[in-house]
Amino acid sequence: MKSIKENIEQLRDTIRYHDRKYYVENNPEITDYEYDQLVKELQQFEKTYPHLIVPDSPTQRVGGEPLTQFSTVEHKIPMLSIDNTYSDNELEEFDQRIKRMAGIDGHRNIEYVVELKIDGVAIALWYEKGLFVRGATRGDGFKGDDVTANLRTIHQIPLKLQPAEKQQIPSAIEIRGEIYLSNKEFQRLNEEREEAGESQFANPRNAAAGTLKLLDPRVTAKRHLRVFAYAIGYLEDFELETHMKCLELIRGFGLPVNPHTRLCESIGEAIQYCNEWGKKRNDLDYMIDGIVIKVNSLSLHEQLGATSKAPRWVISYKYQPEQAVTKIEEIVAQVGKTGTITPVANLSPVLLAGTMVSRATLHNFEEISRKDIRMGDPVVVQKAGEIIPQVVSVVKEKRNGTERIFQEPTVCPECKSAVRREGVYLRCHNPFCHAQAKRRIQYFASRHAMDIEGFGPALVDQLVDKGFLKDYADIYCLKHPDLENLERMGKKSSSNLIRAIEESKQRNLERLICALGIHNVGVHTAEVLSEHFDSLDALAHATQEKLEGIYEIGPVVARSIIEFFHDRHTQSIIEKLKTAGVNTRKQTIPASEKNSKISGKSFVITGTLQKYPRKEAEMIIKHQGGRILSQVSKKTDYLVVGEDPGAKLDKARELHVQILDEEAFEKMIK
Repeated sequence: MKSIKENIEQLRDTIRYHDRKYYVENNPEITDYEYDQLVKELQQFEKTYPHLIVPDSPTQRVGGEPLTQFSTVEHKIPMLSIDNTYSDNELEEFDQRIKRMAGIDGHRNIEYVVELKIDGVAIALWYEKGLFVRGATRGDGFKGDDVTANLRTIHQIPLKLQPAEKQQIPSAIEIRGEIYLSNKEFQRLNEEREEAGESQFANPRNAAAGTLKLLDPRVTAKRHLRVFAYAIGYLEDFELETHMKCLELIRGFGLPVNPHTRLCESIGEAIQYCNEWGKKRNDLDYMIDGIVIKVNSLSLHEQLGATSKAPRWVISYKYQPEQAVTKIEEIVAQVGKTGTITPVANLSPVLLAGTMVSRATLHNFEEISRKDIRMGDPVVVQKAGEIIPQVVSVVKEKRNGTERIFQEPTVCPECKSAVRREGVYLRCHNPFCHAQAKRRIQYFASRHAMDIEGFGPALVDQLVDKGFLKDYADIYCLKHPDLENLERMGKKSSSNLIRAIEESKQRNLERLICALGIHNVGVHTAEVLSEHFDSLDALAHATQEKLEGIYEIGPVVARSIIEFFHDRHTQSIIEKLKTAGVNTRKQTIPASEKNSKISGKSFVITGTLQKYPRKEAEMIIKHQGGRILSQVSKKTDYLVVGEDPGAKLDKARELHVQILDEEAFEKMIK
């Protein structure tokens, strides 16, 4: 019979295994709920037997108290910078320079390892006898900040190295990597900050850097930082000959290495790979600002050495950010669903990074003043992190004197109530402001919430302005006569809309929770909550303690939920939803509705599908018993391919994953 200590360690190993499957290999084997139960079981064991808690336990990722400051760490081997280049010719010169310095015949080829240059924050992870001891930022290259507490919140970083069977663990190893935020998480974080009246991050790199330097690891944990390991800075007990062997060792220890890393036999092949990614980089869910080219041979690394600033055996091929010059036609103040007033620039339409851009956020009114932005200004625009259009600068030399200074509003542009400054933001606190009601109703009906087809912004504006809607529960009181006389609405359109409204009553609980617009609760958090509560009433009566006991739900989110459901106005709206027959209970998929071809299978979707929006295709797969993954791996069963599929198609072919075009996918789901 196993001892308590052995049972606890076995449970820890099981959780570590599933951490690796989910966070590193993108191939989960159990549901989030099942994972949460394992963590809860371990927490209960450790609560009962606190003397058996160890620093590398999965429960010890987030510390209990915020830090007061970061201490300084001196790097055992300096983390030098990398020289940059912006042209193919300079890469060829780099290759020739390497050969001259190493005494290699100019006609012989050198092997290079080519890696995507992740636009994030460089860090060094120090392990002793397999245990994560500390992690530090690059800093000035010689000394950095000790951010161990924040790095421990990143599930991709193992607290204990997980080598393959019979694999030796080094006495000491420093693994270097890049901390980053996915584009999806960056957008979610900025949306939350906007709703909270906080300044938005300019790009994912700034967001990752700011998150890594938070003094409270509990807040860091909610931002879902990620990591790609790319080098070994220091190593004991091992003799390795190539950089590729280093990456294989890192991957074998359980850290993620970027899957697009390639060994190239010559500089020509490396240049070709750089140019390929110049066209494909927007397909990724994270930002890259170039490609890193490294000599593969470690003996050549030693022979070539380094300057005082950078190693001679590596170079970075940088991509220029795509920018365009256009004109600000006007600046308008936009009211969000929580009353935050944001300035937005309406632009003369311009093509940028593959899309036509006609609007750009100006973030806040201090931003307008700091950059001296005026209506009529010629401006340089780019997409922040290739995602959000933003005004970079004013081309002041092209001003002609007709430009107009934008006056900061003193009243809400919609309801004319006095506005209050909160930090860099202005906010309208009128609970009956029509603009806020419109945004909340639009959000409630949006595709990722209740998904009411045809319920767009123009229709919402009319219904609120005419007094048919005061809140989103009023949607379910609409009748044909209310709709038929509206602009661009007839009998057929109104019938279709009434049908869509009726169908939305049966949406799953997770969609309703998301649609309510609870502060700090988005799509993912709503899914987490629906896994732990079988009804909206159960969630509404949950205590702070019970909510905080859920993995990924911290005190801030818990407090937002409690405040939302204790509000009398909220309670009356929820009663109206119930009276209208909106589903407020968790639904399960009947076995009869599961598709044997899909049930239990893993799917990745890439490219643009013509008949199915991405979210709808994912919902169909989930409803028929399948699983949705974000990345292609050996365990992916099917890759569903639309137009312009990008790098995931190449990965699927490489791993011999079955590929479905839209026609084959449609046959399967039917």
